[in-house]
Amino acid sequence: MSDAGQWTEFAIRAASTAFVVVFVAWIAARLGPTIGGVVIGLPIVLAPGFFFMLREHSADFVAASASGAIFSLAATQIFLGAFVVASTRLGAAGATAAAIAAWCVLAIPLAFVPHDPFVGTALFALTTLLARLVGRRFVDPDRRAPSPARWSLLILRGIAAGMLVGCVTFAASRLGASLAGTLLAFPIGFCVILLSLRLDHGAEIAGQTAHAGLVGVVSLAGFCLALAVTSQTIGQWQAFGAALLASLAITIALTVIAQRRPT
Repeated sequence: MSDAGQWTEFAIRAASTAFVVVFVAWIAARLGPTIGGVVIGLPIVLAPGFFFMLREHSADFVAASASGAIFSLAATQIFLGAFVVASTRLGAAGATAAAIAAWCVLAIPLAFVPHDPFVGTALFALTTLLARLVGRRFVDPDRRAPSPARWSLLILRGIAAGMLVGCVTFAASRLGASLAGTLLAFPIGFCVILLSLRLDHGAEIAGQTAHAGLVGVVSLAGFCLALAVTSQTIGQWQAFGAALLASLAITIALTVIAQRRPT
């Protein structure tokens, strides 16, 4: 890829991440943590990374990377569960650091095992169930009125997250398919979203959003599974489109379900 193409990739990844960080943090504060947690599942961070990967690599590479991302998303569920627990005991930085450590404990070993997409999906389902059950004990069901958003700080955090994601994009394509998928699915966006919510709106809203996010991440898993399974059969770009549609359909279904639940 030319220097101009690399900088374009960096800018799009950085901008998309910054947008989703700011948007989801605002959604969680305005419309409630449940909807915010569902919106987290949109592949606004993952999709640009795989878009550029499709332009540079073969269908085999993309399928393997998507399979690796599913295993990484299983670790993301542990990340979210750990944040829910740690947020009740630690400050914003401490809770985020504890969640990252929990992700590393699971994701690093999983990066070096065979990445069958269906095995990864089963592992994802298991970690989702466990994290939901454990996290439920630490989530306060009562809603609290959020404080006003501090837009200047939130935008700066979004930009910082975008810069980090742009750097990850450059590194991922040089690490091989499995590690690339693992690294692309590292929850950088989650880190900044939850850190911002914890700092600006308190432990309760941040914890509720993280717990709801365990369901929202199902959309990301659906995106990666569709891409892993179909990349080598229907063509890379058709698979990418199918993965986006699958993720969007899951998010819409989860949003409808969340809105119908009694508050």
